[in-house]
Amino acid sequence: MELEAGNGMNRTMTAMNLFASLLLLNLYYHQAQSDVAQGFDCSDIWDRNNAFTSGIYWIQPKATTFSFQVFCEMSEGGGWTLMQRHDASDKLDFDRTWDEYKNGFGKLQGEHWLGLNYIYALTQQTDRPAKLHISIGSFDGKEAYAEYNPFNVGNEDSSYKLSAGNYSGTAGDAFFGDPAIKGTNQYGSSFSTWDHPTDNCAGSCQFGDIMFNSCSEIVHSGWWFNACGSTNLNGIWRKPPRCIGYASSVLWPTWKVKESLKFSKMYLIHH
Repeated sequence: MELEAGNGMNRTMTAMNLFASLLLLNLYYHQAQSDVAQGFDCSDIWDRNNAFTSGIYWIQPKATTFSFQVFCEMSEGGGWTLMQRHDASDKLDFDRTWDEYKNGFGKLQGEHWLGLNYIYALTQQTDRPAKLHISIGSFDGKEAYAEYNPFNVGNEDSSYKLSAGNYSGTAGDAFFGDPAIKGTNQYGSSFSTWDHPTDNCAGSCQFGDIMFNSCSEIVHSGWWFNACGSTNLNGIWRKPPRCIGYASSVLWPTWKVKESLKFSKMYLIHH
């Protein structure tokens, strides 16, 4: 009887070990499957199956050797890849270093910056031109948008130089700025952070009687500045009544001249 009990115990242990091994294999399989790209970008994912809903997906842009996650906003109009969301929902700090802006930060399902490396990969796809769609809102409940078609950024050697095509929308062309004011046109600007300044300041920029060397340092964010430019959607989020008159705010001044925005979202749409 003791021998039979021992054999029964051995069979039980073997079955338990086999079950554990199968469970681990199953978990590994699903983890590996989750890393498989579901399309080149959100527009491609929607084109493959327009029943997909908004959420986080794995993508691998054309001609790249890596995949990464993005938040896709899906609607009847297609799939849009979210590259920035700024609305204070996570109280996210956008005063970041070059490496952080390069690799991305924040939560994909909330406030975040996707990362310049990924934006570059998404906007350099052969036969998949991208346009930039910017959605902004104010504290009085109004919303507006701006589109630039085509849109792309250069590689890191160019400091992710901005190339924005034809403007359309209701928010005004803040990238162009005011032709009468020097340094407000941001077309062709390179991305700049406080530890990687490329903003054409170098002691020539001034707010009031204050001279400074870096737009990023003075307004506490990274952006495509030009000594210092007109717009900055990565600025400091400020709520009423302290949302008026700060140059370091979340700004799109062709729509709200000196008012910090309630939210901004930046999308890439491929066509």
